[in-house]
Amino acid sequence: MKNISRENTFKLICSVRDIVEKEIGLPKYFEEDSSKINMELSEVDFQGVSNGFLSEIVYAITGYEVEVIGEVEELFSCPCCGFKTLTELYDRIEGTGYEICPYCNWQDDGTSDINSYRSINKGSIVDYRNELRINSNKYYTNKWLDGKG
Repeated sequence: MKNISRENTFKLICSVRDIVEKEIGLPKYFEEDSSKINMELSEVDFQGVSNGFLSEIVYAITGYEVEVIGEVEELFSCPCCGFKTLTELYDRIEGTGYEICPYCNWQDDGTSDINSYRSINKGSIVDYRNELRINSNKYYTNKWLDGKG
């Protein structure tokens, strides 16, 4: 099995995507209005993503089994889903946080009561967790590292 750095993995994914977009007109395959689809992709999209997930992407686009090597950016656990997806935590004094989890879409607002309705999220943590269970197929791939480990 070959090794590939995280940096080169990002370059490979972006290169393949650019080729596919230009050669076959990628937006025409989406059901949404293709003029509204954001086709930009950056390293930020993969921030905190596990090396195993990146290895799966490389295999899917190349057919080669690789081991992605390099340090995964240290992220904070989402208070709702528990995955490490946040670059900063809510801090009322510092005025930081309010980040939206790309996995479950919970906006970190410092909530500690999981049953408390939050207007910023239009629901409670329990509501969001129930949505994750109901639509589990939508969230089946573990892209981020679990905050428990």
